[in-house]
This record gives sequence, C-alpha cells and structure tokens, in this order.
Amino acid sequence: MTNNLPPISAAYRSKLISAITSISVFFIVYFILILISLFLIFLLGYGALQIVRLHSNYITLAIALGLVSVGLVVFYYLIKFIFKKNNYSNKHFIEITHENQPELFSLIDEVVKETGVNKPGKVFLSSEVNASVSYNSVFWSMFLPVKKNITIGMGLINTTTVGELKTVLAHEFGHFSQKSMKIGGYVSQAEKIIFDTVYNNKDFENSLKYNSAHWIFQLSASVSIAFINVFQYVLKLFSDFLFKNNASLRREMEFHADSVATYVTNPKEQASALLRLSLSDTALNSALVFYAESNQAYYPENIFENQTALMRILSERNSYPYENNLPKVNLEDLVRYNKTKIEIEDQWSFHPENDKRIEMIWKNRTKNIPENNDLAKNIIRGFDEVCKVLTEKYLALYDIENTGETITDNERFVQLYNKSYPFKKISSAFNGYYESHNPVLENIEDFATAINNTETYDFFNDENISLVYEKAGIRNDLYTLQYLAANPKTVKTFKCNGKLYKNSEAKILIPRFTKNFEALNTRLAENDKKIFTYYYNKADENDKKTLVEKYKKFAILDHEFEQFQNSINNFVPHLQFVSITLPVEEIRKHRAVLLKNEKPFKAILKRFSEESGYRDLLSVEDRQIIKDFINSEYIYFNNDRYIQSEIDAVFYMVNRYQEIINICYTDYKEALIDFQIRLDEAS
Repeated sequence: MTNNLPPISAAYRSKLISAITSISVFFIVYFILILISLFLIFLLGYGALQIVRLHSNYITLAIALGLVSVGLVVFYYLIKFIFKKNNYSNKHFIEITHENQPELFSLIDEVVKETGVNKPGKVFLSSEVNASVSYNSVFWSMFLPVKKNITIGMGLINTTTVGELKTVLAHEFGHFSQKSMKIGGYVSQAEKIIFDTVYNNKDFENSLKYNSAHWIFQLSASVSIAFINVFQYVLKLFSDFLFKNNASLRREMEFHADSVATYVTNPKEQASALLRLSLSDTALNSALVFYAESNQAYYPENIFENQTALMRILSERNSYPYENNLPKVNLEDLVRYNKTKIEIEDQWSFHPENDKRIEMIWKNRTKNIPENNDLAKNIIRGFDEVCKVLTEKYLALYDIENTGETITDNERFVQLYNKSYPFKKISSAFNGYYESHNPVLENIEDFATAINNTETYDFFNDENISLVYEKAGIRNDLYTLQYLAANPKTVKTFKCNGKLYKNSEAKILIPRFTKNFEALNTRLAENDKKIFTYYYNKADENDKKTLVEKYKKFAILDHEFEQFQNSINNFVPHLQFVSITLPVEEIRKHRAVLLKNEKPFKAILKRFSEESGYRDLLSVEDRQIIKDFINSEYIYFNNDRYIQSEIDAVFYMVNRYQEIINICYTDYKEALIDFQIRLDEAS
C-alpha cells in the first residue's frame, strides 16, 4: 500500500539533502568536540597523576582532583542531554482504547491501513483543536524503533465532520509514511543538543560556580566554564544554519503529508477542515479567556459546548454560511482582506501558509473517496461526559478553579460573553466599506456649497470594497519595503507579485508603490465625495448642516489622531527604565530624562483636553484624570527606591489616554455612519 502513495517531491528531496548535509556536519563537529573532551580527560588525568607522583599530600591531591574534574565536567557537559528526563506529562489527556471507543479506532485503523504505517502505541484525547502523532523522542530513539502515539483534540472533533477528521489523521500519519521522515528525528535531536548545551546551560554553570567550597575546586570550575564557553561558541555557529534547514525541511514535510492525506481521502474535505481550524481554535481560546478573566466567577460544565456557541457567533460576524451544521470558510474569506503583494519567506516557520497548502492540495493526486458529512463528535461514545472530563483537565492547566457559578447551558454563556465582550462593528449596511476605511473629506463646507450633482450608483459595491483592502495592502507593503531598504541585511530576497527581488531592490519599488497608493487614495476620495453628495441631497436643511458638521468634525479628529498617537509613542520609551534592574545612578539619569520629556507631554495633554476636536467628547471623569496628571509634580524615585504610586499613576494615564483617543475616534466614526443610515431610512 505504501508504494502507491505519492513520492516525495523534487523540492522535498532538495531540502532533505540540505538537512542531511547540515546534520552530518553538525554531528561530525559534535563528535570531534567529544573526542577533544576525552583527550582533555586523558591529558589532565596524566598531569594529575604526575603531580601526585611528584609530591603526594593534601594540596597535590586536591589539585589533581581539580584537574581531573575539569575534563570530566567538560565531557559531561557535552553528553548530559542523554540523561535528561522527559518532563512531558499526559495527565491532561484521556487515554482511550478500542473497547471504549470502537468507532474512532475503526477510523484510525482505516487511516493506518491506507497510509501503510504501524498502528499507534497509545491513543489519547486532549482538549486542543489539533491532532498529532508523537513518540518519546529521547536520544536512543535515533537508533531503536519506538512506538508512536496519537493525540486527538476534542476541540478538533467537536468542529469537524467524520470525513474531515479522517483527512487530519491521514495528514498526521502521512508524516511517517516515508523512511526519509527519520531525518526529522535526527534534526530534532541535534536541536535538543544545541538547546541543552548552548541555550539551557545556566543552571549547570551556576552549580559549578557556587557549589564548589574549596578554592581549588572553584578554580577548576572556572576553567571548566571557560572550556564550556568555547564549545558553546562552536556549537552556536551551527545553530542558525541547522534550524533554518530544519524549518525549510519541515515545511516540505507538511506539503508531503498533505499529499498523502489528499491521496487517501479527498481534497474538498481536507481543504474545508484546514480552513476552519483557525476559527475553531479562536472559538475555544475565546471561551477559555472568558473564564480566565472572570476571576473564578464562572466555570464551564462543558467548554466545548461554549466553543460551538462561539463558532456560531464568530460565523455570523464574518458572514460564514453553515453547511453540515458547521461553518463553511472559503479561501476567499481569508484572502479578501489580505491584498499585500510583498512576500518574505519566514525561514524559521515550520508550517507553510494555509493558502499555499490549499493551493497544493487541489493539485494533489487523489482517490477522491466519498465524503462523510456526519459530525465527528457522533463517533465518540459518551461524548458529553468525555467533554466534561476534558473541560476540568483543560482548565486545571490554566489554574482556573471551580469556585463560582457553573455554566451549564449555552444561552447563559452567550449572554455573559456578549456582556463582557460587546461586539462593535461598523454597520453591515455598507458591505464592510467603513471597516478599514475612514471617510475623511477636507474643506467639506466649500465642497457642500458647490454640490449640484445628483448622480447615484452603488457606492459600496465589491469593486470599491476591493479598493479599500488594496489600499491597506499597499500601505503595509510600503512599510515593508521601507524597512527592507533601511535594513538591507534583514533578508537576502523577497517576492513581489510572484517575482523574486534582491533586498537591495526594495528602494526601487518604493516610488511605484507610493504612486499606486496615491492613485487608490484619489479613487476612494472621489467615491467618498459621491457618498457625501448622495446623503447631502437626501437631507433636509437641518440634516444638511448636521451632516456637514459631522464630516468636518471627523476630519479634525482624523488629523489630530496621529499627533496625539505620536505623543504617546514619543513619551512611552522614557518610562521603560522602570521595568529594568539598574544601578541607582543610572535610574536617576533616566528619571531626569523622563521629567524633561514629561513637560511637553503634559502640554499636549492640556491641548488635547482643552482645545482639540476631542475635548467635547471627553467624560467628566476623563477630564479630571487628565487634569490631575497635568497638575501633578511626580518625581517617581526617591531615597533609592521607586515611588510605586506615582509609577502606577503615569502608566495608568498613558493607557487611559490611548483608550480615550481610540474610543472617541471610533465612536464618532460610528455616529457619522449611523447618521447616514438614518437619512436612508427617513427617505
């Protein structure tokens, strides 16, 4: 059966060769370092023996032991990862068997047979929106066969059909359908060696420094650490090279596992499961956040029921239709808002982007087996009871205790959730036009008096919506290009519209993108003028004045928004020293700079609350908070310690100032758009 599976691609083979080369070089260097440490043991041992032979007493014995310990410590440093215990715990899982979950095991057996891999040693249910095949990846697993276990998340089962769940399992087992996948295990072990010897060695070094009572052993510890630091430097030279090659290989492994899954199942269910995963994960995490932030006031009986409810809410907000009692997410829904043309490959990412995976899935060879649209949760015996047990295990991971009201029905949960996280969305009557676009018209009074055009058309059609997101995409691309031009060593190459460019060519593209951005801005401004004209002509005399005033006010808020945002961006860096442990003199220097910059910050706050377009949108409480801070004379640090109340006050002021700016801006934008809706309804 395995012989019929898709072979590895040319890209996979190329990455595999690179990975084999890098891992071979690493282990050769690592083996050489071990040989050096063994030679060090022999050399220092020989020296210790000669010292004792020359003159045997307490001091010479101690020196001899110190010399021998240097070699032994350096050798142990290189191999200590072998003895490291695996602290991975499966106590938050539920182990299941063929006897208590025969339907799920039947599905697993199907996938095992079709992918030609060995049956899993154990099967676990977890709370995650995920499935994974794993094994106890200790050093000896590189040489000895080990049983692989599979963990299937209830958050996944709860939000897929049986056919979709099968494609996910086929992908996971697809990782082990080729012998070449063994290379991943060697790379993984090399990464563990580097992590343990280079990045996770502080405790080991500290134990050497501080657990040596005698001066001779303290000296030998210092010498040992010096050798270790040299070895660390050598190993670190290979770490970036190895990690990048591993990440590159793993991305190809994902594509290959996808091709195996497509072959033994079908592309439609595979793509639909992949597209829904992010929504499923967001729904479950949002439920968890609700309970975590409730301060133990609420506790779920079954958090997966809450996941189902939030899937419905999130789908309604994003206009996702339901099919087979699950939300249907299309690729267009994911890429609609992403119009960026610049692509920079993340060399450290283990997973390709979903849109690239789905594009390949539809090109893969497939048996195209019939779909199974039954809900996956229906094949789990005692589904509700299993969910309740996993709920307790899941929340225990985050120290959320059952001390408050237990939520047993979704209506109560949805009521509480919407109260805690009210959803604010610019009116859907405009097809999402105003979600990422601000209707700013300059010199609106002059424009209003000159209106004589009564032309009407669909201002909010898909073409104009696309312009909004194209503008946002080009703006992001400009930021990226400007960053690449200013930091030429960030990456070697990038893609623009699918064409490969050198980093040095980023500055050549900036004028072109700037011109396109300005052109889009002009087209949207023309559309905004037509929208204003349309509503102005519908309004009576009083409403005309109100509409003009709202557009004028919003233009002022938009113009001032950047000024006030910049005042925060300029001031906040001067506060960062309070979160770092520094000598007293350093703190005093930073405080002097802070106090110097506090004066212009207060001046801007005064203008914000007394002269700006935001002033009449502030609440009495907000005005008082700002006034109190402006009148304060904080010194922040005195008698060699921080004045915590003043530190808290300045951070509260900055955070509240940011909130006020955002809320006032968004609320006024909503008020302007709602006024246009009322004009439509009145006509």
